Amino acid sequence: MELILLPKKSEGLCLEKIYQRALSKSKELYIVSAYLTEWGIAEELGSQCESFLFIVGKDFGITRKDACRAVMKWLPADRHQEFMVAESINGFHPKAMFWKELDGRCYALLGSSNLTQAAFSTNFEANGFACITDEQFQLASEWIEKVFEVSVTLNETWLDKYHEARQPADKNGEKGAKPDASIEAYRLPLPAIRRLKGYKSYLIQRRDQMKVFRKNRATLVELFRTTSRIRNWNQTRIDDFYYKMSTLWFFGENGSRFQGKGWERKGRNSDFRELSKSLVRVIDAPFAARDRMVIQEINRLTVMRNPTRGALFSEMLCQLFPNYYYVLNRPVLDWFASLDIAFPRGLSKGERYVNRARLLRAALKRADDYPAENLAELDCLIWFASTLSA
Repeated sequence: MELILLPKKSEGLCLEKIYQRALSKSKELYIVSAYLTEWGIAEELGSQCESFLFIVGKDFGITRKDACRAVMKWLPADRHQEFMVAESINGFHPKAMFWKELDGRCYALLGSSNLTQAAFSTNFEANGFACITDEQFQLASEWIEKVFEVSVTLNETWLDKYHEARQPADKNGEKGAKPDASIEAYRLPLPAIRRLKGYKSYLIQRRDQMKVFRKNRATLVELFRTTSRIRNWNQTRIDDFYYKMSTLWFFGENGSRFQGKGWERKGRNSDFRELSKSLVRVIDAPFAARDRMVIQEINRLTVMRNPTRGALFSEMLCQLFPNYYYVLNRPVLDWFASLDIAFPRGLSKGERYVNRARLLRAALKRADDYPAENLAELDCLIWFASTLSA
C-alpha cells in the first residue's frame, strides 16, 4: 500500500491523478462518500466503464445541493441513474473508491479525504492507495451492493425534499441546527398490515408460485438465450417459443405466473426474440449495471412498440430478481399515484420504472417485521390492498 499524506504530496502520487486514472481506465468503478460538499473533478468518466456507481450520504444535511448538481452536470446523461444517495442508512460514513481496470487488476483508495479541493491539497489528510486481490474486490463489491439496495436515485426531486444544514452563522454568531440524521427525503409508506386482514393465504400462494418459477428458472433462461440467438424469426419460431413458454410459465394451480391472462391476447405474435435479447442482457449484467441495463432495454422495447415491454418483461424481471424489481401492473401504478410521488420531468419509461423500484427496495429494507421479504411478495400485498379498496 502507498500512503498519500497531505498537505505534502507523496513523491508525485496525488489524489487527482488517482481519480483521473480510475475514471479513464476502469471497467468497474464504485465511489462512496459520507457526504458531498464540493465536486471539482474535471476528468470525464470514460466510455470504457461498464459498471459505475457513485453513492453519497445525507446524514445531518451535510451534503450540499450545489455539489450534487455539479455531479449531475458532470455525468453523461445516460449515467444519471447511477448517482445515488444512501437514503435508508443512518451512520453512512465511508470515504472510498474501488475499481477494476481493463487489464483485470483491481485497486482501492481509502482514507480521510472528502471530495473537496481542500481535502486534495491543503487539509491534513491520510489516505491509502493499493492494488487489491480479486477476492478483496469481490468483497468490496458485495458490500457496495448492500449499500445499493437501500439507496435511491439522487435527482432534482430528491434534492427538492432534502434539507441542508445551514452553514453560515446568523447575526448572533450561531449556526443553524443540523437536520435529524434519520430524516429521509423519500419516506415511502408500505400497505398497512393491520388493514390487510386475510392476506396470509395470498402471500403463501405467491411464495408457492415463486418456488415453481425457481424450479423452472434454468430452463427458462436457456430458452431466452436460445431464442435471442435465432437469426430467422418467423411464425414457426413464434409458435415454438409460445408453446415452450406456456409450459414453463403459466397461471393457475401449480403455476408460477403472478398475473392473469393478458399477454396471450395482446402479445401472442410479439417478437419474443427481442424480448429474449433484453432479458439475457439484464441477466448477464453485473449488479451495479443491471438497473442501467433495465432502463436501456425497457426504452428499446418501447421504441420498437413491442407488446411484451410492460407486464411480461417486468414480471420476468421480478421473478428473476425478486429483491430488485416489481411487476408493472395497475395496482402498483395506482398505489404510487395515491402516494403523490413526483418524479423529475422528462424521465423515460425505463428510468421511471427503476426509480420506483429503488423506492420500493429502500422502503422494504427499512421496514421492521414486515411480512413481505422481497418486491415480488410486496407486489402481492399491494395487489391485495387494491382489491380491498376497490
